[in-house]
Amino acid sequence: MKILEFARSALFCTADFLKGGSIKGHLNDIAFIQENYPNEGAIDRHNTYLKELLEHAAKTVPFYKILEREGNVLEDFPVVDKALMRDNFESFKSNIYQDKKQHKVSTSGSTGNPFNIFHDKNKRARNTADTIYFAKKTGFNVGERLYYLRLWDKQYKKSDWLSWMQNIDMQSVDDLGEKEIESWLQRFGRDKSTKSLLAYTSALRSIIKHMDANNAKPLNTKVNSVIAIAEGLDDYVREGVQKYFNAEIVSRYSNSENGIIAQQPYGSRNFEINWASYHIEILDLNKDIPVKEGESGRIVVTDLFNYCMPMVRYDTGDIGCMARDAEGRLVFSQIEGRKMDMFTNTKGEYVSSHIVHHILQFSEIDQFQFIEEENNEYVIKLKVSDRFDYANEEKLINRYREYFGEDAKIKVVYVDDIPLLRSGKRKLVINNAMKSRNRDATNSKKPSLNRV
Repeated sequence: MKILEFARSALFCTADFLKGGSIKGHLNDIAFIQENYPNEGAIDRHNTYLKELLEHAAKTVPFYKILEREGNVLEDFPVVDKALMRDNFESFKSNIYQDKKQHKVSTSGSTGNPFNIFHDKNKRARNTADTIYFAKKTGFNVGERLYYLRLWDKQYKKSDWLSWMQNIDMQSVDDLGEKEIESWLQRFGRDKSTKSLLAYTSALRSIIKHMDANNAKPLNTKVNSVIAIAEGLDDYVREGVQKYFNAEIVSRYSNSENGIIAQQPYGSRNFEINWASYHIEILDLNKDIPVKEGESGRIVVTDLFNYCMPMVRYDTGDIGCMARDAEGRLVFSQIEGRKMDMFTNTKGEYVSSHIVHHILQFSEIDQFQFIEEENNEYVIKLKVSDRFDYANEEKLINRYREYFGEDAKIKVVYVDDIPLLRSGKRKLVINNAMKSRNRDATNSKKPSLNRV
């Protein structure tokens, strides 16, 4: 096993060397910025990348042509989002990359509306280097066995040959019933190679629930690292991974259109921000102005390395909070998930979506979903086992009145299944009330710049 792992790692390095060593160069650059930030040298390099990206966008991207002049500053650029980029797709492409090789990335996210973006060759190399760098921080090295649980659709699915070469075990989350989980656990437990686990949080939750329901024993196998992706990480999953896999889990914040934006270090609930590849702003929930450190707002990303289709001040739709750690570095102290996945209580105040995880204190609930409707109405959908105690329903409702308000109208609905999204994730929160309010305000939020 070790020989094959070494051979795979050596083959990867050789292939990169023959192609000019771009990934190794990016790796060294990422390490310099991340390990020296916020010292002057690292900040200077970050700011240089930002300045060059803004100049490139203003000169070569039709959408930003009106901003072409010396001394562009970030605040001159409007905040954009998926809908705006989708509606003006061609005008976001750099005219000097039209005839160069580009890689299409598609995502449906949690909205179900497809969104496409193009990455150039250098951006692809940067993303690969980011992946290697942040994986290594958890204990995973190129060539080692990786068990990867995600939606393996045609965009991401690898051939049997490539998955063997990269040493990846692909388990799709749309094929993760009780039998499949048991089969996966047996395969994982028997594997004596150096291995790590990368998975949607919801997939890990399903595995842990299966093990709890079957009074499973901890796996007698060594796990180097476990990384949760795509969804927020709660204590139930965190503690379950520690119990059954004897490993500490960290959460990674990333998206398809950009890449790895932040990741938790071991022993911390903060997220180390990827300042090497992105510039991050936290803006007010309703206005394009920065919030104070320690306050929650919209996570807005400027991708420093996508030159064929620059994403400048891109509103991810997620909510987060930045603060200083003990070393004075700006980190994410909290990532809430999408604004559309937050609740409002009966007073109209925002409530964190993390409250849904309190439902796990009630046993024998297999799946759940919270829906906020208009007029202070809330629906909790539950898929429960035969052993569920229906007498707990009133306790559950009273528990959530503490968050939504004593005058909240809460209804529990029992269902046979809560379907997966096309992304392979299971949506835990749906805010129909906020969707309705946003539809009314859509036309008033368009940027005022005249476009060429």
